[in-house]
Amino acid sequence: MTSLVPTPGGTCGTNGTAQGQSGWGTWSIQTEALVSSSVPIPSNGLIFVEDHAWVRGQIDGARLTIASGRFPDNPATRTSITVNSNVLYTNTNGSDVLGLVAQNNINVGLASADVLRIDGALVAQNGRAGRYYYNSSCGTGYTRSMLTLFGMIASNQRYGFAYTDGTGYQLRNISYDGNLLYGPSPSFPLTGGQYERFMWNEVQ
Repeated sequence: MTSLVPTPGGTCGTNGTAQGQSGWGTWSIQTEALVSSSVPIPSNGLIFVEDHAWVRGQIDGARLTIASGRFPDNPATRTSITVNSNVLYTNTNGSDVLGLVAQNNINVGLASADVLRIDGALVAQNGRAGRYYYNSSCGTGYTRSMLTLFGMIASNQRYGFAYTDGTGYQLRNISYDGNLLYGPSPSFPLTGGQYERFMWNEVQ
């Protein structure tokens, strides 16, 4: 990545920051330098990036975790993972598994696909999984048609890919991938081994 899509004029940026959204930006690549040679997936299935990361593409018969972080941990320098183009499984029977673990946010940027699919388990350790607020002064990308997520979401803050004023993704299909229960991506953070009843109330 060599540059990001610049922030459009008007109130595109001011409305986002007015909502208290720290780190607001377009989070979309404008130009990038492509490496011609392919790099194999590591044998342990782990990729760690000590910076922000943009993920796209398709896996086939792979079990992979991509994590981003910067240490020592500092709220001002925490990193995020952004998905603006499809991230796909070839097989949805559990043989393909992808985990995206971000120290801060899992973002969907301004210049994201109008119809976007993300296959994978998303973890936003300190931030949220979602899309920043982009209003009509941000150009045609402020409203998008459909987002499909097949996997799971773990978000420290409230997740969301749309807003009550009609901005963001108009249709959101979010489905849990049951294969993740017993076959998560490599070194994926797990909860306890069994369900527990936390609280029960009868409401009339």
